[in-house]
Amino acid sequence: MRWTAVAVVAGCLAPFYAAPAAHAAPPAALTAPRALGAPLAPRAPGAPLAPQNCQPSTGSMTAKQLVENGQPWAQQILNFGAAHERATGRGVKVAVVDSGVTPANPQLAGQLVKGEDVTRTGAADCIGHGTWVAGIIAAKQGVTPFTGVAPDAKIIPIKFAGQAQNVDSGLAAKGIDAAVRLGADVINVSTQSLGDDPRLRKSVENALARGIVVVAAAGNIDPKNGKPAGQMYPSAYPGVISVGAVGQDGQVTTFSNPATRVDVIAPGKDIVTTSPDGHYAVAEQGTSFATPFVAGLAALILEAHPNIGAAEVKKRIEGTAEGNKGAGSGYGMINPVEAITAVNVQGPGPQGAAGPPVRIAMADRPDPTTRKVALGIAGGALGAAVLVAAGGMLIPAGRRRGWRPGYVQSSGRTPDESEA
Repeated sequence: MRWTAVAVVAGCLAPFYAAPAAHAAPPAALTAPRALGAPLAPRAPGAPLAPQNCQPSTGSMTAKQLVENGQPWAQQILNFGAAHERATGRGVKVAVVDSGVTPANPQLAGQLVKGEDVTRTGAADCIGHGTWVAGIIAAKQGVTPFTGVAPDAKIIPIKFAGQAQNVDSGLAAKGIDAAVRLGADVINVSTQSLGDDPRLRKSVENALARGIVVVAAAGNIDPKNGKPAGQMYPSAYPGVISVGAVGQDGQVTTFSNPATRVDVIAPGKDIVTTSPDGHYAVAEQGTSFATPFVAGLAALILEAHPNIGAAEVKKRIEGTAEGNKGAGSGYGMINPVEAITAVNVQGPGPQGAAGPPVRIAMADRPDPTTRKVALGIAGGALGAAVLVAAGGMLIPAGRRRGWRPGYVQSSGRTPDESEA
């Protein structure tokens, strides 16, 4: 039987997949831009011309607005600054098997190498999804507070979805084959296919056999009934790093599909990234957008450890994750610094019970009460130290002059002499 399962560009549909979530409200840095209403500039110079009917989603924030709003939360929680002191993905090629990539945004300029369009509809990204994914992986540093996980990695754009979000999974298989031919070190597949297509399975197995790291989205909850639709592919195939999504509250998102085997989780809600019109997309959500965080991490690991294979990269990512957070969280939140620097990484243990929630790595606001208590304790300790030092000098001197501890001499005579 020839499978005709549909490969869905998961992140594009995520807003419809997500039920109302009981999670912490996004900070103003993520919500304000949509209300700013400032006009966006025309298409960036040098952006590839798209067909007349190619109308991808536009960005909702300019570079200036992004600068004003500061560093996105996902970068803070993953501690990109410390990770980039050790690796930036230099020399590593990441294939984005998606809807194409339009490098109009300055942070994607020069980041693309030769790719392939298996749809034969033109290289432009007519959905926007592939450009969003590429920005999360490899947006360059220095233009805004936003940066990709592996800012010095190169993107191989593989277009297998044209203007439709639903395509035959055989095209996804062809996209993976193209990524292998073009020399990818890592393949990001932010799509979900309900059903095991032999063509897709064969392509994934071929990539893994060649030592290529394959990272895929665990998929999103079925919007029709709010329940997991079942195993999603290629994430469910052995050897693939399957990624679920976590929100700012440290919990697995309500739209992340727990029916698929999940290896690790990464930020997948309220995500800032590049858009095809040269600006920035804000508040995108889906396991589609958690996946490129892990693909970018794989690129960092491969730069820092160039002689290891795909299985070792997978073990590092899983073995250094920050612990299981409940259903659909796998081995927990990725930890880039640990994944890059850890020595003798052991394979991950069983995916056990939930651990403590992930904490956003931001500087704490000073607590005035705590500060007063701390200052009081410090002052008391200093005073005690002064008394000890003074006693160490005065008591021996008093003894030499005939002083006795516990009495006050007022007449020049000792107490015994007064009583005699």
